[in-house]
Amino acid sequence: MLAWSDWDPARGPALPRSAALRHLVTELSAPGQEVLVAGPHDDDFVTGLLAAGSRVTWLCRSLSDAHRIAETYPAVTVLCGSLAKLDPTPRYDLVVAADGLDRLDSVEGPQATPDELAVLTRVLRPAGALVLVQDNPLGIHHWVTLTSNRQYRSDAEWYPPAAYDEIRPASLTQLHERLAAEELVATATYALFPTPRTPSVLIGARLLGDTASPLRGHLAAALAEAFTDAYRDTPVLSDPRQLAATALRAGAEASLAAGWLTVARRGAPATPDPTHELVVGRGDDDYTYELAFRDGQPRLTVLVPPRRRDERAGLRPAAIPARPPAVGRIFEERLLRLCAQADLAGLRGEVIRLVTWVEQQARDGYVAGPTALATPCTLLDDGVALHLTTPRWEPVTPIPVATVITRALWWFAVRLLTTGRPHPWSLTASAAELTEILLGMAGRTLDEPTLRAAVDVQVALDTVEAGLTDREAHTRRLALLELRSGTPPIDVQGYRELAEALWRQRYQMSHLLAMLEWNDRIIRSRDYWHSKMDWELQFYRKSWAGRFLMLARNAYRLLRRDLRKVWRRLSRADTSRSR
Repeated sequence: MLAWSDWDPARGPALPRSAALRHLVTELSAPGQEVLVAGPHDDDFVTGLLAAGSRVTWLCRSLSDAHRIAETYPAVTVLCGSLAKLDPTPRYDLVVAADGLDRLDSVEGPQATPDELAVLTRVLRPAGALVLVQDNPLGIHHWVTLTSNRQYRSDAEWYPPAAYDEIRPASLTQLHERLAAEELVATATYALFPTPRTPSVLIGARLLGDTASPLRGHLAAALAEAFTDAYRDTPVLSDPRQLAATALRAGAEASLAAGWLTVARRGAPATPDPTHELVVGRGDDDYTYELAFRDGQPRLTVLVPPRRRDERAGLRPAAIPARPPAVGRIFEERLLRLCAQADLAGLRGEVIRLVTWVEQQARDGYVAGPTALATPCTLLDDGVALHLTTPRWEPVTPIPVATVITRALWWFAVRLLTTGRPHPWSLTASAAELTEILLGMAGRTLDEPTLRAAVDVQVALDTVEAGLTDREAHTRRLALLELRSGTPPIDVQGYRELAEALWRQRYQMSHLLAMLEWNDRIIRSRDYWHSKMDWELQFYRKSWAGRFLMLARNAYRLLRRDLRKVWRRLSRADTSRSR
């Protein structure tokens, strides 16, 4: 392909780019191994393999890409063309296809899609390993995308669609069956989130579907952060975070994963392949860590240390926690359940528990470290105490405890209003009013300076995570201050959530219109009776007939009163005589 480049983002999908995925590939490499990199990959993949001492062969289908790779990496053997360039004899110890099977053929070759998986497996040595990333057609990233499902949307989609290819595996089970047909056994399997080309959360086989695992809380928090980073300010059909949370409750994360990473071998290796329960990376950093539960205790192992980054907006990257991570469920889930059940007593107790926990972390009225940015969605509840999940940022200077508490409850109020969650105060107008109600449950009050300081903390966090400019940060601050019931989520632009917000706005407008109509009827009724009473008063005061009627009515009232008094006296006299 002379006038083509798979590294051009305007022509095709993005390249596989993930520090977590790169680390897993590097773990399988060893000095002196023959490694085949099949298809377009990020240069960091090859850099890591070369640093491990492997001899790398890189297959690409574009001539311009082949020239660039040969100039950049003189030690790499470059094969330009389709899979036909591969020698059919087994000669590779490791084959890496992190981009999948779609971009391994050339448009200038045979138009019939060959069996790419069979070609890759046949070049493996007896104890060699195949690392394959397969896209999931039922993945969350396909369900939430707003783009059309028609083929040939871009120049890169000239090949036949995978949906009409009977050879191409469409599920993890079919993939394992195809590997077994090629006499390969899957030694490690991971579910990838949020997208197959930029995975930052890798779930191992031991954790997949295990709803009783103590690491489910960490997994839920990691998925929420990953989907927020991947779809921030991106129009989607529905908020992927809610779909991921539903999949976790059902234990169906393997079925709705964006893709699967499979390590397969034809023979038993000299040493077992490394397996991980949960690998979490950062989309904007190389920092990657593993969470595992061994010997009854959770453990955090740093796989790739974070890069050194400068402070911005008063925040800096959080230090790696020295203590073992805690276990438990996301604290926000308990609050949402109590709100849905309208359990005000239970909700009051949990709010007081949150406020007490923040006050215990304070020193001299200020909270320092990652705890200052804690919200109910970043806290774990083990049934006894609250614990912070793996932090990402921390403030440079300590934050007043009142601001920390206000921001935690304000952010929970924002989540209630913008996601359409049921709660006992359905007619609450704004997030500030709902925050005032929640603070009142803990015996606290809300004032304007503290609320603005809490919003400024959230704006600073959005600035460092989304890379906002000063102008964008100012716009975000105004939007946060004006959050009301019926406002869609401000970070992920879901069409379903927007439709829900419009429905809530129409419902509230209809309720307000009904109240206005009722008030109008009451006012009209009162005006009618007031005017009638005024007419009667004027009639009684100005006309002779009215005056006579007034005198007669007053005389009647006096006579009636006197007769009642006489009757009471006679009754008392009869009673005394009878005694």
